Amino acid sequence: MDGFVIENLPDGLGTPSDFEYEWEDVRFHSRVWETGPDPEGAYRVDLTAKTLRGEKLTDLEALKTFLIEYEEKDPNSWELRAIKVGEYDGLAAGDEVFYFVSPGVAAEVSIDNDRFTEDDLLSTATGFHPETTT
Repeated sequence: MDGFVIENLPDGLGTPSDFEYEWEDVRFHSRVWETGPDPEGAYRVDLTAKTLRGEKLTDLEALKTFLIEYEEKDPNSWELRAIKVGEYDGLAAGDEVFYFVSPGVAAEVSIDNDRFTEDDLLSTATGFHPETTT
């Protein structure tokens, strides 16, 4: 997906769908797995993996600043912790992790933490990385 591979996925995911969109000069490629419909006809998002590409994504701090605006987070209450995602520096909070890959390229993974564990989130994120050409 957008030059990335997805090597690890937890069991029990629903059907995937791909989306492309742009916000504030950052392009997103997103794959979303959904389960449903339930008896009321509703669907539930199990997992989302996104690539983000844009010139303003210069480092992890710039990525965080962008996501604060995009996700409408309160920077004073968003409890982020530093994390390594494979070889990449990232930040995690609750059901999501995002990480800086290289200038202009970042990734984000979020999971339904009612159904899946933090280990599922981190394993998926570690396996979501740029394709290598060897």
